[in-house]
Amino acid sequence: MCAGSLLFLTSCWAQTKGKTEYKNRDGLRVVVVPVGKPSSHKAYESRIEFLTAEGKLLCSLDYSSEDGDHGFGIVKAAWTEDGRYFVFSLTSSGGHQGWHFPTHFYDTKDMKIYYLDDFVEASGISKGEFILKAPDVVLTEVQREKEVPVKFHLDKLVARSQGLSRVIACSDAKELTPAH
Repeated sequence: MCAGSLLFLTSCWAQTKGKTEYKNRDGLRVVVVPVGKPSSHKAYESRIEFLTAEGKLLCSLDYSSEDGDHGFGIVKAAWTEDGRYFVFSLTSSGGHQGWHFPTHFYDTKDMKIYYLDDFVEASGISKGEFILKAPDVVLTEVQREKEVPVKFHLDKLVARSQGLSRVIACSDAKELTPAH
Protein backbone atom coordinates (compact mmCIF):
# COMPACT_ATOMS: atom_id res chain seq x y z
CA MET A 1 0.00 0.00 0.00
CA CYS A 2 1.40 3.42 -0.89
CA ALA A 3 0.44 6.84 0.41
CA GLY A 4 0.57 9.97 -1.74
CA SER A 5 -0.89 11.26 -4.95
CA LEU A 6 -0.99 9.23 -8.13
CA LEU A 7 1.50 11.60 -9.72
CA PHE A 8 4.01 11.71 -6.91
CA LEU A 9 4.71 8.78 -4.65
CA THR A 10 5.65 9.94 -1.16
CA SER A 11 5.90 6.70 0.79
CA CYS A 12 5.13 3.02 0.58
CA TRP A 13 4.75 0.21 3.05
CA ALA A 14 4.73 -3.49 2.49
CA GLN A 15 4.36 -6.41 4.85
CA THR A 16 6.28 -9.66 4.37
CA LYS A 17 6.92 -12.48 6.85
CA GLY A 18 5.77 -10.37 9.80
CA LYS A 19 8.05 -7.48 8.90
CA THR A 20 6.62 -4.17 7.75
CA GLU A 21 8.74 -2.01 5.46
CA TYR A 22 8.28 1.72 4.90
CA LYS A 23 10.05 3.42 1.99
CA ASN A 24 10.23 7.15 1.34
CA ARG A 25 10.43 8.76 -2.11
CA ASP A 26 14.25 8.73 -1.96
CA GLY A 27 14.32 4.98 -1.36
CA LEU A 28 15.29 5.17 2.32
CA ARG A 29 13.74 2.27 4.17
CA VAL A 30 12.59 1.54 7.67
CA VAL A 31 11.78 -2.05 8.58
CA VAL A 32 9.70 -2.88 11.66
CA VAL A 33 10.25 -6.41 12.90
CA PRO A 34 8.07 -8.04 15.57
CA VAL A 35 10.40 -9.56 18.18
CA GLY A 36 10.01 -11.57 21.33
CA LYS A 37 6.84 -13.32 22.28
CA PRO A 38 3.37 -11.87 22.53
CA SER A 39 3.00 -10.48 26.03
CA SER A 40 0.11 -10.83 28.41
CA HIS A 41 -1.03 -7.58 26.79
CA LYS A 42 -1.25 -9.54 23.47
CA ALA A 43 1.17 -7.30 21.58
CA TYR A 44 4.55 -8.08 20.08
CA GLU A 45 7.53 -5.94 20.87
CA SER A 46 9.41 -4.36 17.97
CA ARG A 47 12.84 -3.80 16.48
CA ILE A 48 13.19 -0.95 13.99
CA GLU A 49 15.90 -0.97 11.33
CA PHE A 50 16.86 2.16 9.37
CA LEU A 51 18.45 1.41 5.98
CA THR A 52 19.81 3.31 3.00
CA ALA A 53 18.22 2.91 -0.43
CA GLU A 54 20.97 0.37 -1.17
CA GLY A 55 20.07 -1.66 1.93
CA LYS A 56 22.99 -0.64 4.16
CA LEU A 57 21.98 -0.66 7.84
CA LEU A 58 22.26 2.79 9.42
CA CYS A 59 21.08 1.73 12.88
CA SER A 60 18.48 -0.32 14.67
CA LEU A 61 16.41 0.21 17.79
CA ASP A 62 15.42 -2.85 19.80
CA TYR A 63 12.38 -2.35 22.02
CA SER A 64 12.17 -5.96 23.22
CA SER A 65 12.39 -7.18 26.80
CA GLU A 66 13.41 -10.53 28.26
CA ASP A 67 9.94 -11.32 29.60
CA GLY A 68 7.85 -9.83 26.77
CA ASP A 69 6.05 -7.52 29.21
CA HIS A 70 8.48 -4.63 29.66
CA GLY A 71 9.29 -3.55 26.12
CA PHE A 72 7.48 -1.60 23.45
CA GLY A 73 5.75 -2.33 20.18
CA ILE A 74 4.88 -0.11 17.23
CA VAL A 75 1.36 1.37 17.17
CA LYS A 76 1.71 3.45 14.01
CA ALA A 77 4.57 4.42 11.70
CA ALA A 78 4.73 6.59 8.56
CA TRP A 79 6.91 8.91 6.50
CA THR A 80 5.93 12.57 6.29
CA GLU A 81 4.78 13.68 2.85
CA ASP A 82 8.08 15.45 2.17
CA GLY A 83 9.95 12.20 2.89
CA ARG A 84 12.29 13.86 5.38
CA TYR A 85 10.88 12.43 8.63
CA PHE A 86 9.84 8.98 9.73
CA VAL A 87 7.39 9.15 12.65
CA PHE A 88 6.51 6.20 14.88
CA SER A 89 4.52 5.70 18.07
CA LEU A 90 4.93 2.95 20.64
CA THR A 91 2.89 1.20 23.30
CA SER A 92 4.05 -0.78 26.30
CA SER A 93 3.97 -4.52 25.62
CA GLY A 94 2.83 -5.17 29.18
CA GLY A 95 0.18 -2.48 29.29
CA HIS A 96 2.21 -0.32 31.70
CA GLN A 97 1.28 3.37 31.49
CA GLY A 98 -1.58 2.55 29.14
CA TRP A 99 -2.24 6.26 28.61
CA HIS A 100 1.30 6.93 27.27
CA PHE A 101 2.35 6.41 23.64
CA PRO A 102 5.99 7.49 23.28
CA THR A 103 6.29 8.98 19.79
CA HIS A 104 9.59 9.49 17.99
CA PHE A 105 10.78 10.76 14.65
CA TYR A 106 13.86 10.18 12.51
CA ASP A 107 15.31 13.09 10.51
CA THR A 108 16.97 12.02 7.25
CA LYS A 109 19.04 15.22 7.07
CA ASP A 110 20.90 14.91 10.37
CA MET A 111 20.31 11.15 10.80
CA LYS A 112 19.05 11.56 14.36
CA ILE A 113 16.07 10.23 16.27
CA TYR A 114 14.07 12.66 18.40
CA TYR A 115 11.44 12.11 21.12
CA LEU A 116 8.26 14.18 20.81
CA ASP A 117 7.76 13.96 24.58
CA ASP A 118 10.83 16.21 24.93
CA PHE A 119 8.97 19.03 23.19
CA VAL A 120 5.81 19.10 25.32
CA GLU A 121 4.95 20.61 28.67
CA ALA A 122 2.82 17.66 29.73
CA SER A 123 3.11 14.13 31.07
CA GLY A 124 3.65 12.82 27.55
CA ILE A 125 2.05 11.88 24.26
CA SER A 126 -1.28 10.21 24.99
CA LYS A 127 -2.44 9.15 21.53
CA GLY A 128 -0.80 6.43 19.44
CA GLU A 129 -2.79 7.13 16.27
CA PHE A 130 -1.17 10.38 15.15
CA ILE A 131 -2.09 12.19 11.93
CA LEU A 132 0.48 13.55 9.45
CA LYS A 133 -0.19 16.71 7.41
CA ALA A 134 1.96 18.15 4.61
CA PRO A 135 4.78 18.78 4.61
CA ASP A 136 5.97 17.73 8.11
CA VAL A 137 3.20 18.30 10.65
CA VAL A 138 2.22 15.76 13.32
CA LEU A 139 -1.18 16.01 15.00
CA THR A 140 -1.61 14.06 18.23
CA GLU A 141 -2.61 14.56 21.87
CA VAL A 142 -0.77 15.08 25.16
CA GLN A 143 -1.79 14.24 28.70
CA ARG A 144 -2.24 17.17 31.03
CA GLU A 145 -5.21 17.18 33.39
CA LYS A 146 -7.04 15.87 30.33
CA GLU A 147 -6.02 14.96 26.79
CA VAL A 148 -5.16 18.08 24.78
CA PRO A 149 -4.66 18.19 20.97
CA VAL A 150 -1.19 19.34 19.87
CA LYS A 151 0.43 20.17 16.54
CA PHE A 152 4.15 19.73 15.85
CA HIS A 153 6.09 21.17 12.91
CA LEU A 154 9.03 18.77 12.82
CA ASP A 155 11.42 21.13 11.02
CA LYS A 156 10.89 23.71 13.78
CA LEU A 157 11.47 21.11 16.49
CA VAL A 158 14.77 20.02 14.97
CA ALA A 159 15.87 23.68 14.80
CA ARG A 160 15.35 24.08 18.55
CA SER A 161 16.65 20.68 19.67
CA GLN A 162 20.06 21.81 21.00
CA GLY A 163 20.75 20.38 24.42
CA LEU A 164 18.12 17.64 24.39
CA SER A 165 19.56 14.57 26.09
CA ARG A 166 17.51 11.89 24.32
CA VAL A 167 18.45 12.77 20.74
CA ILE A 168 20.37 9.83 19.31
CA ALA A 169 22.49 9.59 16.18
CA CYS A 170 21.58 6.86 13.73
CA SER A 171 24.61 5.89 11.67
CA ASP A 172 27.45 3.38 11.39
CA ALA A 173 25.18 0.31 11.64
CA LYS A 174 24.77 0.78 15.40
CA GLU A 175 22.34 -1.18 17.53
CA LEU A 176 20.94 1.54 19.74
CA THR A 177 19.40 1.21 23.16
CA PRO A 178 16.42 3.52 23.07
CA ALA A 179 15.32 5.54 26.09
CA HIS A 180 11.61 5.11 26.70
